[in-house]
Amino acid sequence: MWKSFHIWIYLFILVEKCLLTSQLVQSNRQELMLVPSVAFRHHSESMELTALAHPTDDWILYAQGWFLEVNPIRARLATTILLTTVGDVDQDRIAYFTGSGKEHRALCIDGLKNEMCTYTDSHGLIQKQFKLSNDDIQLFRVSGGTGGKVEYSVSTVDKNIQKKGEIFLCDDNGISVISDIDDTIKITGVTSARAVLRNTFSGQYKAVPGMAERYRHYESTYNATFHYLTASPDQLYPFLREFFEREQFPLGSYHMRHFTWLDSNFFHFFSSKSFIRQKTNILHMFFQQTRSRQFILLGDIFQKDPEIYANIYEKYSDRILKIFIRVPKKRVVDRLEHVFQHIPKNKWDTFVNGHDLPENIF
Repeated sequence: MWKSFHIWIYLFILVEKCLLTSQLVQSNRQELMLVPSVAFRHHSESMELTALAHPTDDWILYAQGWFLEVNPIRARLATTILLTTVGDVDQDRIAYFTGSGKEHRALCIDGLKNEMCTYTDSHGLIQKQFKLSNDDIQLFRVSGGTGGKVEYSVSTVDKNIQKKGEIFLCDDNGISVISDIDDTIKITGVTSARAVLRNTFSGQYKAVPGMAERYRHYESTYNATFHYLTASPDQLYPFLREFFEREQFPLGSYHMRHFTWLDSNFFHFFSSKSFIRQKTNILHMFFQQTRSRQFILLGDIFQKDPEIYANIYEKYSDRILKIFIRVPKKRVVDRLEHVFQHIPKNKWDTFVNGHDLPENIF
């Protein structure tokens, strides 16, 4: 199935390049999409390890998003390709997924103390890091998640396009839940190419039973912040947000990848090996940017979450409260016994759905 799909993609890219060369692609609707991010306490750079560093009253905030132009021609081509394997294609998802990033464009960040300028990168991505004092954080802090959040706005220089974003606060102490999305809390079917395409571009997103309820319980019981780490492309964020709100998952930051149609690594985008480094780096960021915060990690066995979490545990064992891995059936899988052989058995467990997760972790 993948082989025939790859042929379609090669044809897609060929036609895309022809369209660009002949300048048939006209100017279309432009949009800003901001993905909820995270803020950490700033620490003295004179200390090598954050856990030993001296916290200041400042915070480091990360803004992330995408400035895109909808491309109807590309969307029609993609729809034609997907209809060979997927029925009832969602045109809104296709429009975002096939959009073109507006590269190296000036944007304004405001709504906080001072207006700042930034530029999109070569893919149209917004990746801005900046500092605010704790006094400013308290001034702009609003409810959202257990740690609170700050809201900001991004606009084009002429102010014709504006979007509001969220940055969730993750302080040095406390408990955080870091969760995968696909096949951990949302049914995607990553082991089947057809299922991935169907569950991505068609129909209503479906939750793994009981997960939202259990996550809300952890949020209220442990005052936990939530951070969603996934291999899914950030172009799907608006639709994942709708899914999260409908199912009432806890609010939190999202850490996703960006998909480009002309990416030479396209065929490996949904495969397990392609996102190991990305997930690992983000996990390191959470541990390194907080001093003594403890973490609960949730993922699934269908990709490489066990291996990623095992490597993270090796370095931060004293700060990981529990690792939960979703499996097809509630039984110990030989692969997990091998991967977690150096992790105490009381530190990890498996589940099929949210009802299998314990009410109390410790």
